[in-house]
Order: sequence, then C-alpha cells, then structure tokens
Amino acid sequence: MAQVVLVAKEWNTRALLRAQLLEEGVEVEAYESLEEAFQSLLPSLPALFLIDLTASNDPDGDLHNLASWVARVPTWIIASRSSPVGADLEGWGFDRVFFRPVDVGELVGLIKQRLQ
Repeated sequence: MAQVVLVAKEWNTRALLRAQLLEEGVEVEAYESLEEAFQSLLPSLPALFLIDLTASNDPDGDLHNLASWVARVPTWIIASRSSPVGADLEGWGFDRVFFRPVDVGELVGLIKQRLQ
C-alpha cells in the first residue's frame, strides 16, 4: 500500500488528517517536524509528502529542506495566504499547494485519487 508522510506541527491537525486517511484505507505516518520525517524515510520513500507549513517555526528553512526531496517524492503543501511563505510558493516544484482553510474531506479524496 502507498504510504503518505504527514508533517504538521499542531497535534490536532496531524490527528484529524491521519484519522481521516486511515479511515479511507491510506497508510499514513504523522510527524511534528520535517527533521523527524526525514529521519524515518530511509530506506524507502513514501508515495506522497503532505506538509502543513502554517504552524512551522521555520517555514523558510522547511521549504529549503523540502527542495531536495520534491524531485523524488510528490509533495503537497498546506500554507496560509497571509504568511510571507504562502505568497512565495511558485517555482518550488510542489505538486499541489493548498491554502487554509482546507476542507479535510476534499483533501483526503484528492490524496486517494493521487495514490490510485
């Protein structure tokens, strides 16, 4: 089964998305930070990264860390239009960019479609 790696600083965001994905039969690993996620990745890569940058302590640093992975793993970003990072996401190579508020049901449906 394809695996999704979810990174979100806020525990409630991680818990909600993870629960919805698991309910739909998607294997998902959730982490609080990119560093945690990257440490767990090898030897295999996930089918999809889903990264919520809205509560990141260092969104610019997270973007630069992700830059080396986007060519190897499809990467979807959740951001805030009001943050400086949210306005500057073009050209990073992300497959999809979502802006808050995000409909969780719709997001889960899109992930399921992507994994098929």
